[in-house]
Amino acid sequence: MAELKAVKVFEKRYEAEMAKGLLVEQGIESMVAADDCGGQLLGLSGIRKRGIKLLVREEDLERAEEALQVLELN
Repeated sequence: MAELKAVKVFEKRYEAEMAKGLLVEQGIESMVAADDCGGQLLGLSGIRKRGIKLLVREEDLERAEEALQVLELN
């Protein structure tokens, strides 16, 4: 089984889900990991401190980082 790595950490779940969509378009499997009861506990400060992680397989990490660079353009 491949080891999962956090490619990016977000404050908001919808941002992580949108980034996941970008990775899907590039053919990179990923998953959102957050201890927020499926988005029901978004207001808790502990969740914001830990963040919402976008995970990819270790072998896809570099490709995923490159694909997500578009998010850094503000």
